[in-house]
Amino acid sequence: MASTASGHGAPVAPPPVGPQLRAGRSISKVVPFWVLQAAEIALLVAMVDLSFHVHNGIVLVVAGAAFALAAMTADGPLGVVRLCSRRVHVKVVVAIAILVTLVPVVPLLRPDVSGIVILVFSAVGVFRLATLTSTERPAPARRAAPTTVQPGPEPTVTAVPDRPTSPRPGGAARRAGQVAATAVVAASQHRPALEHRTRQSIRAAGRSVGRLRTGLGRPKSGSGAPGV
Repeated sequence: MASTASGHGAPVAPPPVGPQLRAGRSISKVVPFWVLQAAEIALLVAMVDLSFHVHNGIVLVVAGAAFALAAMTADGPLGVVRLCSRRVHVKVVVAIAILVTLVPVVPLLRPDVSGIVILVFSAVGVFRLATLTSTERPAPARRAAPTTVQPGPEPTVTAVPDRPTSPRPGGAARRAGQVAATAVVAASQHRPALEHRTRQSIRAAGRSVGRLRTGLGRPKSGSGAPGV
């Protein structure tokens, strides 16, 4: 019977046991898959270099070649043939690491002490890295669907009837004023010529009158003096 909290009637849930506890303590796999492949290929290069410094170094070369061959046949970014899936590759790498660890047990394949240390530490390191490697393929980035613009209704243009233009008040007076102003300006421009012509006409009329008076005041040439 579950115990109840003091002062409250709600039951207290028991602590998680069994699968729930194991699931909470599970180790998350955070290492990308290509890191494991790169480590296996780099291990081959290191084994070839170290094989010249230990006795029976061909064992180190074979162990490194086994890891590199597994990396090249995996379905990963660095895979060349890609024959096995990622989960199968992790299992194969774990099996190879266990076999490499057991190599020193065989007297015919046993290298010297330095070779044994290199084999054991390399196998343990790859084994640990394989257990932390994620085998899930990253989800491809979804491309956004192109947005299509729906054509809307065409705008309707309403014709506005032209309104009859009514003459503005005072328009006739304004035009008459403009005509008068134009006449004044023209008269002011031609005033000197008009004055000159007027003066000439007056002078000519004066001369004509003077000539007429002179002609009337002269005696006739045919008339003689009266006799005494």
